[in-house]
Amino acid sequence: NILLIMSDQQRSDSLGCYGSDFVQTPNLDRLAQDGIRFDNCYITNTVCTPSRASIMTGKHLPRHGVYRLHDILPETEKLFPCYLRDAGYKTALFGKLHVSGRSFERGQRNANDGFDIYEYAMNPHDIGGSYNSYAQWLLREHPEFYQVLKQEGRNVKDIPEKAHFTTWSAERTMGFLHAQKSSEQPFFAYMSVVDPHDPYGDYPKESLKGICEEKVPYPNSISEEIVHHLPEPIILEHEHSYLGSFHRYSTEDIQEMRKGYYASVAFLDKQIGRVINCLKELNLYDDTIIIFLSDHGDMLGDHSLLAKGAYFFDECTRVPLIIKPARSLPH
Repeated sequence: NILLIMSDQQRSDSLGCYGSDFVQTPNLDRLAQDGIRFDNCYITNTVCTPSRASIMTGKHLPRHGVYRLHDILPETEKLFPCYLRDAGYKTALFGKLHVSGRSFERGQRNANDGFDIYEYAMNPHDIGGSYNSYAQWLLREHPEFYQVLKQEGRNVKDIPEKAHFTTWSAERTMGFLHAQKSSEQPFFAYMSVVDPHDPYGDYPKESLKGICEEKVPYPNSISEEIVHHLPEPIILEHEHSYLGSFHRYSTEDIQEMRKGYYASVAFLDKQIGRVINCLKELNLYDDTIIIFLSDHGDMLGDHSLLAKGAYFFDECTRVPLIIKPARSLPH
């Protein structure tokens, strides 16, 4: 069996097993102890769509043709779940795919995604589209919060744990695992969440207990003079990122971003722990390869840059990768 867990916009220094002492990630740390931690995993592109297209096709950008955020993966390109399904696997997606632009995937599936079960949602703030299993779950299970989200969108703060996108993805993954317990068919489950992607204030309040706020490092900013000696695309991102100009934010503002980001990581770890414990309770853990990785990182004010974009600093290109083999496989 294979369980792929993908976070969104997570830099490698955000986990204890990668040296962080300011965010609690006990479940991913234990997973690293049981498996292999890769210290030099670099993605192929610093924004979601091209990076995810590479991960899911196994190809670099010139071969799959997705270069920008809103590009569409050609219909001829097969995602690797196609090959797993052909080999006899039951395949399932719970969360974000984003191998094509958001507008495309809101209304239709990629031609060769390879999933038997397709419970798709792009992010926790967009409740529209023909494919939005998270919104449908909210409407059914948490209608009051659905209305809040409908009104506030990306401005929503402190999403309750019970109604959070990551909780939904974890619970749907666990439901799938229970359904597969008695099956002799191997499975591929893809739990794909949006944590710790911005906006940085939508974590459950209690997740702040998972970080040591006074230890969260301040950004490694650089002077305007240095910035304006960097390549032009970096200057443009400094001045006009999708979060706005770097000058809009004070040091305190960026530090609040960083705290929210790492609180989201702590919450993500908690939900991953639930899924791992489910595998153990169902006696599936030893027979399951677990892969954890992210699509790219986040600058969080380092180098006087925000979020992601046209730069190749480690904060944006180096991501965590942990692989826990099945016990029946050689390490």
